[in-house]
Amino acid sequence: MDPIDYLRNEIKSYFPESSELKLSSAFAQHRRFNFYFKITKNSSFLLYLNWDGEGNEFILKCLEFTSVEILNKLILAYPEVGSKAFNIGQPKSVVSFIFRGENNLYIANCKGSNDSNINFNEISGQKLMECIDPVLS
Repeated sequence: MDPIDYLRNEIKSYFPESSELKLSSAFAQHRRFNFYFKITKNSSFLLYLNWDGEGNEFILKCLEFTSVEILNKLILAYPEVGSKAFNIGQPKSVVSFIFRGENNLYIANCKGSNDSNINFNEISGQKLMECIDPVLS
């Protein structure tokens, strides 16, 4: 399975109310390496998955916004302006990791995350989601 598809599925599985944000067709010609997920309808948190387009190194962040209303306005702007719409979000947790296969993720760095009881050599997608879950961290 493709790493991006695997990570999308893990996000959707762990956060069943989540939805991936889509860009407008104006961005269709650009390679896309940033992926955003609204966790729930009434949440001021947004998940940000970054990939540099090469290799299997990823960053997953949980961004916090000052209110649900502000985040909703930014989400409405996102299709036309792209990722810069979310520049005011503050990282609540950040996990850098290497994808080695399904349920085989190597954690390179954690910040502000719920990282207790984690084997940093190898974790599952489920444990990765627990690291960035704003309710747990």
